[in-house]
Amino acid sequence: MKKISVIFLLLLISLTTVLYVTWKRPQIAENVSAEEIHSDFYDVLLVLLDPYARKVINKEYPSRSYALWDAEILEIKRLTGGYSQYDFTVKVKYDTYTGPFNPPEGPITLTFHVTTEGVSVKKIQK
Repeated sequence: MKKISVIFLLLLISLTTVLYVTWKRPQIAENVSAEEIHSDFYDVLLVLLDPYARKVINKEYPSRSYALWDAEILEIKRLTGGYSQYDFTVKVKYDTYTGPFNPPEGPITLTFHVTTEGVSVKKIQK
Protein backbone atom coordinates (compact mmCIF):
# COMPACT_ATOMS: atom_id res chain seq x y z
CA MET A 1 0.00 0.00 0.00
CA LYS A 2 2.79 2.39 0.89
CA LYS A 3 4.60 1.59 -2.37
CA ILE A 4 1.46 2.37 -4.42
CA SER A 5 1.05 5.71 -2.61
CA VAL A 6 4.66 6.69 -3.34
CA ILE A 7 4.30 5.73 -7.03
CA PHE A 8 1.02 7.67 -7.29
CA LEU A 9 2.62 10.71 -5.67
CA LEU A 10 5.61 10.58 -8.04
CA LEU A 11 3.29 10.30 -11.05
CA LEU A 12 1.24 13.24 -9.82
CA ILE A 13 4.35 15.39 -9.30
CA SER A 14 5.66 14.43 -12.75
CA LEU A 15 2.36 15.28 -14.42
CA THR A 16 2.05 18.66 -12.72
CA THR A 17 5.66 19.49 -13.61
CA VAL A 18 5.09 18.62 -17.28
CA LEU A 19 1.87 20.66 -17.37
CA TYR A 20 3.55 23.64 -15.71
CA VAL A 21 6.52 23.61 -18.09
CA THR A 22 4.44 23.16 -21.25
CA TRP A 23 1.64 25.56 -20.28
CA LYS A 24 1.58 28.51 -22.68
CA ARG A 25 1.65 31.73 -20.76
CA PRO A 26 0.33 34.84 -22.50
CA GLN A 27 3.07 37.04 -23.89
CA ILE A 28 3.00 40.82 -23.56
CA ALA A 29 2.80 42.24 -27.06
CA GLU A 30 4.34 45.57 -27.92
CA ASN A 31 2.17 46.25 -30.96
CA VAL A 32 -1.40 45.55 -29.94
CA SER A 33 -4.29 46.17 -32.31
CA ALA A 34 -7.44 48.08 -31.38
CA GLU A 35 -9.44 44.84 -31.57
CA GLU A 36 -7.18 43.26 -28.94
CA ILE A 37 -7.35 46.30 -26.67
CA HIS A 38 -11.12 46.53 -26.87
CA SER A 39 -11.97 43.11 -25.51
CA ASP A 40 -15.50 42.38 -24.43
CA PHE A 41 -14.67 43.12 -20.77
CA TYR A 42 -13.03 46.41 -21.73
CA ASP A 43 -16.05 47.47 -23.77
CA VAL A 44 -18.53 46.39 -21.07
CA LEU A 45 -16.71 48.54 -18.53
CA LEU A 46 -16.85 51.55 -20.88
CA VAL A 47 -20.58 50.99 -21.45
CA LEU A 48 -21.30 50.72 -17.71
CA LEU A 49 -19.38 53.93 -16.97
CA ASP A 50 -20.92 55.78 -19.94
CA PRO A 51 -23.98 57.31 -18.16
CA TYR A 52 -21.74 58.83 -15.47
CA ALA A 53 -19.23 60.15 -18.02
CA ARG A 54 -21.96 61.57 -20.24
CA LYS A 55 -23.53 63.43 -17.31
CA VAL A 56 -20.23 65.05 -16.27
CA ILE A 57 -19.07 65.89 -19.80
CA ASN A 58 -22.46 67.36 -20.76
CA LYS A 59 -22.41 69.49 -17.59
CA GLU A 60 -18.87 70.79 -18.25
CA TYR A 61 -19.27 71.15 -22.04
CA PRO A 62 -22.93 71.08 -23.14
CA SER A 63 -22.08 71.15 -26.86
CA ARG A 64 -19.41 68.44 -26.80
CA SER A 65 -19.74 64.73 -27.33
CA TYR A 66 -17.45 61.69 -27.44
CA ALA A 67 -17.37 58.18 -28.88
CA LEU A 68 -16.94 55.07 -26.75
CA TRP A 69 -14.84 53.37 -29.42
CA ASP A 70 -12.32 56.20 -28.95
CA ALA A 71 -12.32 56.17 -25.12
CA GLU A 72 -9.27 54.76 -23.40
CA ILE A 73 -9.09 53.14 -19.96
CA LEU A 74 -5.84 54.44 -18.52
CA GLU A 75 -5.81 52.77 -15.12
CA ILE A 76 -7.77 50.47 -12.85
CA LYS A 77 -6.78 50.24 -9.19
CA ARG A 78 -8.23 48.05 -6.47
CA LEU A 79 -8.32 50.24 -3.37
CA THR A 80 -8.88 47.51 -0.79
CA GLY A 81 -7.39 44.06 -1.08
CA GLY A 82 -8.71 40.73 -0.04
CA TYR A 83 -11.55 38.43 -0.85
CA SER A 84 -14.90 40.09 -1.66
CA GLN A 85 -13.49 43.62 -1.56
CA TYR A 86 -14.92 45.56 -4.51
CA ASP A 87 -13.59 49.10 -4.21
CA PHE A 88 -11.92 50.47 -7.36
CA THR A 89 -10.82 53.62 -9.10
CA VAL A 90 -11.01 53.63 -12.87
CA LYS A 91 -9.37 56.39 -14.92
CA VAL A 92 -10.75 56.89 -18.45
CA LYS A 93 -9.74 59.38 -21.15
CA TYR A 94 -12.50 60.61 -23.48
CA ASP A 95 -11.61 62.51 -26.67
CA THR A 96 -14.32 65.14 -27.06
CA TYR A 97 -15.59 66.88 -30.19
CA THR A 98 -18.37 69.20 -31.33
CA GLY A 99 -20.45 68.26 -34.36
CA PRO A 100 -20.12 65.17 -36.50
CA PHE A 101 -17.17 66.24 -38.69
CA ASN A 102 -15.22 68.68 -36.54
CA PRO A 103 -11.76 67.84 -35.19
CA PRO A 104 -11.34 66.79 -31.57
CA GLU A 105 -11.50 69.58 -29.01
CA GLY A 106 -9.34 67.89 -26.45
CA PRO A 107 -9.42 65.01 -24.04
CA ILE A 108 -11.18 64.90 -20.71
CA THR A 109 -9.93 62.36 -18.20
CA LEU A 110 -12.38 61.18 -15.57
CA THR A 111 -11.54 59.18 -12.47
CA PHE A 112 -14.44 57.04 -11.26
CA HIS A 113 -14.87 55.48 -7.82
CA VAL A 114 -16.60 52.13 -8.32
CA THR A 115 -18.07 50.08 -5.45
CA THR A 116 -20.98 47.73 -4.96
CA GLU A 117 -22.91 50.77 -3.72
CA GLY A 118 -22.53 52.61 -7.03
CA VAL A 119 -20.31 54.75 -9.21
CA SER A 120 -19.24 58.36 -8.67
CA VAL A 121 -16.88 60.68 -10.49
CA LYS A 122 -14.04 61.69 -8.17
CA LYS A 123 -11.82 63.75 -10.46
CA ILE A 124 -12.12 65.66 -13.74
CA GLN A 125 -8.94 66.53 -15.65
CA LYS A 126 -9.19 68.81 -18.67
